[in-house]
Amino acid sequence: MLPIQHEPHWVYKTAQITRIGWFIIHLLMIILFLSSRPFFWLLMPLFFSSFLIPQWTGTKVNSFGVRNYALLELIFSGLFLIVGCYYTKEYSSFLAYPALCAGIYSREGKERWFLWAGFSIAPFFAVLAIGLDQLGMGVIDGFFFFGIGIAIAKVLEAEKKTKMLLEENRRQNQLLEKYAKQIEKITLLEERNRLAKDLHDTIGHTFTSVIMGLDAASFLQKKSPDKAQEQIDLLRNVMRKSLDEVRSQIHQISPNEEKEDISTQLKKVVNDFALHTQLEINFEHLGSQDLSISTQGTITLIRCLQESLTNAVRHGHANKITAALSGDDSNVILTIKDNGIGISNINFGFGLNGMRDRLESLQGGINIESKVNEGTTVSCFLPVKVRV
Repeated sequence: MLPIQHEPHWVYKTAQITRIGWFIIHLLMIILFLSSRPFFWLLMPLFFSSFLIPQWTGTKVNSFGVRNYALLELIFSGLFLIVGCYYTKEYSSFLAYPALCAGIYSREGKERWFLWAGFSIAPFFAVLAIGLDQLGMGVIDGFFFFGIGIAIAKVLEAEKKTKMLLEENRRQNQLLEKYAKQIEKITLLEERNRLAKDLHDTIGHTFTSVIMGLDAASFLQKKSPDKAQEQIDLLRNVMRKSLDEVRSQIHQISPNEEKEDISTQLKKVVNDFALHTQLEINFEHLGSQDLSISTQGTITLIRCLQESLTNAVRHGHANKITAALSGDDSNVILTIKDNGIGISNINFGFGLNGMRDRLESLQGGINIESKVNEGTTVSCFLPVKVRV
């Protein structure tokens, strides 16, 4: 029979199992009500053919019977309906479920329109065999149930396409993450090489010059103290110049933006994220206090804000986010609120655990409140000194 074990969806399996039940019910009805009729032995082979041929003509997915299952159902089930109605002079709903199964298994394109016409014509001919007084119900059977089957097939096709798109998106995300890691490695290597060259060209050269100068000054100290002092003064200027160059290198590693206050830096993160995602994201600095916070505390709150914004979009599917910075006599508080789908149970994964560890290492903490369909609120706090 049709390869149920290879079916990709439970709907197909359920349809075929129910088809077997449909066959058994009609078999019992024929035996009970028509066994005494003279045409019984003519209907029985035709009845078995209407079930077995569409079901058993192929056992492989690409076999002729499986690929043309809907057409075989129309031919043999429709033939049995017409002949049965002719001999019994009564109309039967036998074609309803075969038409439904055929619609579910039908393929996209013109084939469906031809089959739809066929499943409408078959009961029409059956009605002609017994008279036109039952025309309405007869034609509706094939047309209506095949239409339901097509509707189910389209839902399954849409679900399949959605899964394919999700899988493609997942694959693209993995490629992007891998690409980002490669770029990060390349950037780090380039930065290391640049620093190595700069240090070699500046500090190494300066130290070599100073060592040689000190050796000369030491030699001149006894014979010509004045020249030795000039040499030492010259070396002092060289070292001061070298110190300025080292400071310049350090400033390149630690950007000047860190000198900005915490509110300005957080606002930049929010503005950049809003620009990249095209979402409505607002930042508010509540109160007029000048918040004093360490460099490490500033970096920690920036990381918490970045993680919260990412979670709100990626997991919460939010389109509106508000971030607020406030402070009191003991704490600075960063609150991120979104209008996403929310969650009933909060599980601390890698990102949230990282936020909590960063905050707790500075004697701070995190609090998360979320309700389904009501969004999520993340509150991060750190101990600070407030200058009014």
